[in-house]
Amino acid sequence: MNSLHISRVVIKNYRNFRNLDVDLQHKSVIVGENNIGKTNFIKALQLILDPTLSDEDRMLSESDFNDSLENPMENNQEILIQIYISNYRNNVAIMTMLSDATVIDSEGNEVLLLSYKFFPHVDKFGKKEYQYEVYMKNDMSRKFGSRERKYLNIKVIKALRDVEADLRNSKKSPVKKMLEEYKISRDALENIAEEYKKCGNRVLNLDEINDMTAHINKRFSEILGNHDYDISLQAMEVDPTRVLGSLKLLMANRTVSDSSLGLDNILYISLILQMLRDKTVPTFISNVEFTDLLEKENSEILNECYKANKKGNYVLKSDLNEEHSASLYSFMSDNGHGNNTVTLLAIEEPEAHLHPIYQRLIYKDVINRNEFPIILTTHSTHITSVAPIKSLVHLHQRKESTIAHSTARMPMIDGEFLDVERYLDVKKGEIFLGKGVLLVEGIAEEYIIPKMAELIGKPLDEKGIVVCNINCTNFKPYMKMLSYLNIPYAVITDGDFYTEKVNNTDDEKNRTYHVLEKDVADDEVCGSLGIENATKIFEELKISVPEDTNLTSYFSEQGYFIGKYTFEVDMMECTDTKIGQEAFTDTFNQLVESKRKQHNFENKLKNQDYEFCLRRIEDQGIGKGRFAQIFSGKCVTDNCPNYVKNAIEYVYAKVEE
Repeated sequence: MNSLHISRVVIKNYRNFRNLDVDLQHKSVIVGENNIGKTNFIKALQLILDPTLSDEDRMLSESDFNDSLENPMENNQEILIQIYISNYRNNVAIMTMLSDATVIDSEGNEVLLLSYKFFPHVDKFGKKEYQYEVYMKNDMSRKFGSRERKYLNIKVIKALRDVEADLRNSKKSPVKKMLEEYKISRDALENIAEEYKKCGNRVLNLDEINDMTAHINKRFSEILGNHDYDISLQAMEVDPTRVLGSLKLLMANRTVSDSSLGLDNILYISLILQMLRDKTVPTFISNVEFTDLLEKENSEILNECYKANKKGNYVLKSDLNEEHSASLYSFMSDNGHGNNTVTLLAIEEPEAHLHPIYQRLIYKDVINRNEFPIILTTHSTHITSVAPIKSLVHLHQRKESTIAHSTARMPMIDGEFLDVERYLDVKKGEIFLGKGVLLVEGIAEEYIIPKMAELIGKPLDEKGIVVCNINCTNFKPYMKMLSYLNIPYAVITDGDFYTEKVNNTDDEKNRTYHVLEKDVADDEVCGSLGIENATKIFEELKISVPEDTNLTSYFSEQGYFIGKYTFEVDMMECTDTKIGQEAFTDTFNQLVESKRKQHNFENKLKNQDYEFCLRRIEDQGIGKGRFAQIFSGKCVTDNCPNYVKNAIEYVYAKVEE
């Protein structure tokens, strides 16, 4: 993305935000629970950039201070909002108009700094009043006002939007604004207005109209007792400047008021996106303007790129090659074409009234097909599921303030997050909308752990904790991402106990899995693949792993909980009550009709041959997922292994903090 964008936002003491400092990308997706401050984040940007706000709108009050501040105006507190603009040097107009805003960021890059401050001011009579200033850099003498906003501004599509009214209102309609950009000639509009008038005059000649007018005059004259006033009708005169405003937008031959709210929303957002696109290269040029452009230097590119239509105007060819496109863009830019204005688009909850499929489609269009910067807020898992990993901003509560963490500056290795993005696309992105996350490696954990949390008095839904089954043990990118977003998490994974001959250590081919510790021979040593995977992940995340310590306990302290065997075997091993064992046998009996197999399974379970029982679950055409789905409705507290219980309590405590 070559266009400028907001790369950093600082907000102090404004509404939800006591002291917020967050990095953004060219496209940013802001997530967080209700009332966390997503809308207030957008409003903070509007105080600086929105050209539609009046001076009164920008004048704040005591209610706009963060709730943690006691008597803020009495104690001379200030509200400060700062935005940093990166990648602006390709726009000559911005560089010229906002040169006084240039600062050097922490990485040595030139950026633009724009600020809003609401602060106490004491006049020459000693009277204190609050006032605001919008300015460049940290210098309040360098104003950023309406003139500057013509070149850099923000357009907000609000969450509680009346799309139908905006499309119907000729002043607010994006269609009218796009038509104005074509600069349709006054003569053409006057001719159309005159035709309107002629058609209206023909209506006046209808006999029915004349008869009605006569009746009106007669009744009016009888009431007054005289004929001094002649009542007549006149055809509507259309002002040439209002001809375009008389146009109505139709969808499938229906007005927008007769269309669905969802489709109206998509239409409205589409119009805004079209209105904000780069117009340096016009798709249509009138004959007069084309003739003028031919007088300019290097104008031969015009005939290569445009063709005349039947009315003598010119339209852009659809099959331009890259070389011609670049030359045409340069020519049009040099000759004053296009709009020097850069408009940042903020869309609040684009999912409003939309089917999930349309939510994903509109987001993909917004992100992938538009070159201008966009900030988007959402509650939709269908949108977060297709959002680029680097675009995410997570707002969450800390004490009486909202803080933000983003993935904008998270280091990424090529391909590192491919499996995460595939997972998010399938699982619909719940991972970003939870207050806490339990990362698990299989379908059995996904079904059973929420039930176990209820059994130990820690229901996950009450704390907004989600269980994410990643279907593998590659927890590293998930841990990395959640850490950058500051979302509390815990990992629950199998220990995968194994044995190997004493003389063949460190050779994975000679390891024997799916054995119990009690069956280890004298010439064998044992190990844990789960601990080895955890050690590797922690080292890759630059987290030191101590030597000569109980690694299982150490990893648990870091939120990484490792079992002994597999999840199912660990549940069987920790179960020492009859009702707990019956949860396994009842589930197996429900899925297998053979009495012999049922009896065999029960005996092996009593004899602690848990690996055999697990193989029967897998071998009898049942499968871990199907077994877990039914077992989750039968399991009891006794079935919950300690490491699972500890993981639930760990993430519970982190969320409560």
